[in-house]
Amino acid sequence: MTKNQNPPVYTGDIAEQHIDAAQEYTVGNQEIIFSDEQHAIWADLFAGIHQSYLLEHICKEFKKGLGFLKLDPRRIPTVVHLNEHITPQTGWRIERTAVRYTLADDWYKKFAQRIFLITDYLRSREQMLFTPEPDMFHDIFGHLPFLTQGFYARIEDKFAPAYVNATQAEREVIKRLAWYSTEFGLVMEDNRIKVFGAGIISGRSELTNTIMEFYRLGRDNVLDYSGDVFAQLQDNYLSHKKDINRITAGINELHEKGQMSSEDQGWNVIRALYDKLGIDRSGYFGGEVILAPFDIETIAQIPKTVYAFNPMFFVCESVEQMDTLLDSYLEPIALRTGI
Repeated sequence: MTKNQNPPVYTGDIAEQHIDAAQEYTVGNQEIIFSDEQHAIWADLFAGIHQSYLLEHICKEFKKGLGFLKLDPRRIPTVVHLNEHITPQTGWRIERTAVRYTLADDWYKKFAQRIFLITDYLRSREQMLFTPEPDMFHDIFGHLPFLTQGFYARIEDKFAPAYVNATQAEREVIKRLAWYSTEFGLVMEDNRIKVFGAGIISGRSELTNTIMEFYRLGRDNVLDYSGDVFAQLQDNYLSHKKDINRITAGINELHEKGQMSSEDQGWNVIRALYDKLGIDRSGYFGGEVILAPFDIETIAQIPKTVYAFNPMFFVCESVEQMDTLLDSYLEPIALRTGI
């Protein structure tokens, strides 16, 4: 193949699906008989992340919820098991679906009924470290330990009422707020940055890369962990805001061409953009991802980049602050009348 032939395309889009609506959410498709190999993949995924040196970097709410959910490390749980451990705690129910995450309308309709959807898809052995499409391990292991707890149910309760009232432009912002909070969010805990988002927790590659960035920021003297870490993070963000805006604009320019396309792959796409913009890849910009305080204006400007990379992860001072910040955008839309 010549160098310029069929470059990889990172649109963030998932292939169109043709689903028999009459078969969706029926009793017959809720409980699936999984193969021994699928259970073995589940067991290896579970064991790969359920390691003390990784769990210490995940927030305490996840570990608490994992105890409540009582997942079998060796076997994919049934929908019945999940509902038995979630519904009595928070009132949410679990349903299995063939609909993929990016078909957001289907998901938000179910969210409005306090139903959390899990996919019928499990990643292959070739995707053990990273899967571009959220699968049932992501849905169950990443999200559902949180859904046993009231604070998370309240966060999830916010999205659907706003989404159904929102304009199309606002819906795109709402999807990004969900993405950079419940999927790829970080929170402060005892003056340390901890992983909160299910997308990081459920992907060994995402999780280890994120943890490495915590250490790199200390190694490169960007953060002094003996001081107020969140205040330093805010200072770094504000002092580099001009370049952050340039990076975001550059990502948007790639998307405006109709694709995130490059002969480079993954984070190399952003490295090439840094070079084009003349931004030095060191210090605050020296890692695999930029860490920034949770900022709705910045989040709203970032296009969907699920298949290519997440250019920034956003940190909240606490889950309570996340709740407040999400309310500041979502509640006025949810309460809007006359749409």
